[in-house]
Amino acid sequence: MNKKKIKIIFIGTSKFAAYHLKGLIQNAYTISCIITKPDTYANRGYKLTFNPIKKIALKYKINILQPKNLHSISLIKKISNYKCDIIIVVDYGLLIPNIILNIPKIFCMNVHASLLPRWRGAAPIQRALLANDLKTGISIIKINDFLDQGDIIYQMEYSILLYDTYGSVYKKLAILGLQGLLLILNKISKGKQIKLKSQNINIIKPTYAKKISKTECKLDWKLPAKKLECMIRAFNPKPGTFFFIKKKRFKVWQAEVIANLNNNNYIDKKPGTILSANKYGIQINTINGILNIQIIQPSGKKQMNIQNFLNDNQYKNLFKKDYVIT
Repeated sequence: MNKKKIKIIFIGTSKFAAYHLKGLIQNAYTISCIITKPDTYANRGYKLTFNPIKKIALKYKINILQPKNLHSISLIKKISNYKCDIIIVVDYGLLIPNIILNIPKIFCMNVHASLLPRWRGAAPIQRALLANDLKTGISIIKINDFLDQGDIIYQMEYSILLYDTYGSVYKKLAILGLQGLLLILNKISKGKQIKLKSQNINIIKPTYAKKISKTECKLDWKLPAKKLECMIRAFNPKPGTFFFIKKKRFKVWQAEVIANLNNNNYIDKKPGTILSANKYGIQINTINGILNIQIIQPSGKKQMNIQNFLNDNQYKNLFKKDYVIT
């Protein structure tokens, strides 16, 4: 089967999905139809906004469907009429009903940003960083009736670097996901058999990556410094970690862990105590270890390195030694 003759329906919503869709188009694959979520009202002006997938559909003049749900008879008829070979799902946000899974001639597959069965669910990259995992990766699976539990078609590992953030891992896994997707489609176009393997839950314990809530993003100094540092990386660039000092809100974008020094002046301090604020950072005591904040953002301002931040007297006077942040 020539790759131009493979009829694909693409289902997705986010920038992560858009990277894959654009890659397919640039590699001359035929996208018969795109399915994405309905338009939303966003931003301060409450303007109607298009998600990244719809913008690509409009640019390349590809048929687009934006159903509120995937169960209507009219939608299923429309999808069936395309007589597609493959449905590709990337970061759509809703389960695909079984009646749609059975429509394509070959199969319905999903690109997921984790090494399944670890981190099934909505926020796999952020949960991997929060857990301080040493590796993550991409899994491409044949979709079944259950959330991220289908047989594996393709997997590729990525070793998480010391300073990786949600943003940096997101971009790297998008590249790996597209590479895997193109590899699979190339095999199909050449008539090669696609091998499937079940998710081995006996070797890798399944974990669930629930959606991130804003309440998780507040820095709690009663947590270990390493946990806080993982939070800062996992929520960068969104939604961002924060704390309050004298009712003023500050977001933290970069920090490092300093081990507790063998010094009672540090050990006896309460969690949240400012130990020092200098050009190297703001050192805050935690239940275990010291968190050194390096890049900070006051509410309504841009991100600043600590040296520039402390040059402003209003902030310098707030972050005085021995003040306890609650």
